[in-house]
Amino acid sequence: MRLFRQCALALAVECAHGYLDTTPFFMFSTSELLATTSHIQSAPLLTSDIALTLSSCPSDYYILVSQPGVSAKDYSKSRRSTPLLAKALSPSQSQGSAVRSSLTVPDVFGRLESSTWVDVLKTKCGVSVVSIDASREGGGIPTKELSPSPRLLELILPAPSAGSNRASDLSSNDAFLASVLDLLPTQNYTVLYTTSRSQDGMLTAQEADGKEAAEYDMDSQIQESMHLDLRRDLGVHAGANTAGNNQTMIEGPLFDKYQFFTPGIFMGYLVGLLLLLILYVAVSGVASLQVTYAAFDKEQGQLATKKQ
Repeated sequence: MRLFRQCALALAVECAHGYLDTTPFFMFSTSELLATTSHIQSAPLLTSDIALTLSSCPSDYYILVSQPGVSAKDYSKSRRSTPLLAKALSPSQSQGSAVRSSLTVPDVFGRLESSTWVDVLKTKCGVSVVSIDASREGGGIPTKELSPSPRLLELILPAPSAGSNRASDLSSNDAFLASVLDLLPTQNYTVLYTTSRSQDGMLTAQEADGKEAAEYDMDSQIQESMHLDLRRDLGVHAGANTAGNNQTMIEGPLFDKYQFFTPGIFMGYLVGLLLLLILYVAVSGVASLQVTYAAFDKEQGQLATKKQ
């Protein structure tokens, strides 16, 4: 039993470690883009699919967002922390929204090579690259460099803090992205929202797994102590049985030593009486059968002649 539980725990830990390296990816556009949707996808496959989509130059502006230090859990309540992203990725777009297509991949295995998309946009669409680093102090939006199109805006957002202000930091980053979209000369854009984990997040997840393993070890010690208590209890019962075997029998008449009218014996008497009554009725029924001697005589008359 313990071996089975250890194997199950090992499989669970392997599955948990398998999802430690995954990051979410989002994309939305004001153009109709055909992209495969999947809950889990490898980074090379997703990179090639997005590159194929971008090779047709569907927009005038491309915003390549880089958000470090996050995971899919940070976007589970995106309506509060990132309202713009939640609205753009909503399946039912409102009438006033310019977004016509979106893509969400919650778990991406590996690292996305965004440089491949940059090369495709430069080669196929002839875009000019503008870098916007919002993580630095005074990192504003260069409005003069937003025209003419086509343009590729590489937007680097700061990593959110690990404390209680994490949701507020994500909301600030979402507001900065909304400002960039509002300042575009034309509302013909495609947003590629890439994310990455921080080393602190990886260490935190590993510490959590270590804590689960420690809890399991503690549970194993408790079970071991329970087994020891059970053995001690069995030893006490064995000693009691041995002491009982050494006791001398009670002297006296037979009915004082044994009990003959127990509930089980009483029920046996009732069942036996019922069976005897059934047997009596059956024997009485068979004995009451009466057969005349004429029934054994040969048939005579016209009926006997016909049968001959």
